[in-house]
Amino acid sequence: MENTYRNWFLQNIQDKEFRTTVILEPKVARSYSYFSFLRSEVPFDSDFFVYLKEYTGIKDFTFKYYHLHKWKKGDFFDVHIDKRENRIFGYCCELKESTCSTKLLVEGKKVDEAWFSNETLHNVPKVQKGERISLTVFGSYPDSHKTLI
Repeated sequence: MENTYRNWFLQNIQDKEFRTTVILEPKVARSYSYFSFLRSEVPFDSDFFVYLKEYTGIKDFTFKYYHLHKWKKGDFFDVHIDKRENRIFGYCCELKESTCSTKLLVEGKKVDEAWFSNETLHNVPKVQKGERISLTVFGSYPDSHKTLI
């Protein structure tokens, strides 16, 4: 991801109120804070959408939000998949590294930037020191691909 995009997100979340999520139930355990921008609020949305299509190689998808996550000491997200809400893939990019260098793990591999299918195991280990900030976008099938039951 371009540094200008990273810098825009980091500058534009400074005055935002993040919501905290803490769930300690097995299989869905997580702790982090988040804030979401609508696509219409991001001035480079069109360029980023093109970048995401090129980066993933997937051309037929949409997304609604740019999710920003703050991971402070003790925050984590247990191993999980994202097969829900009509999702095709997840895209994650680290915007600010924590002091202890906690990284997103995709199938056990540390990554700074990655995309992965909705059935790929991934997690964020417990942050030991500092604050990590990341961006997540969930690519979903366009409305025409929804399954009716």
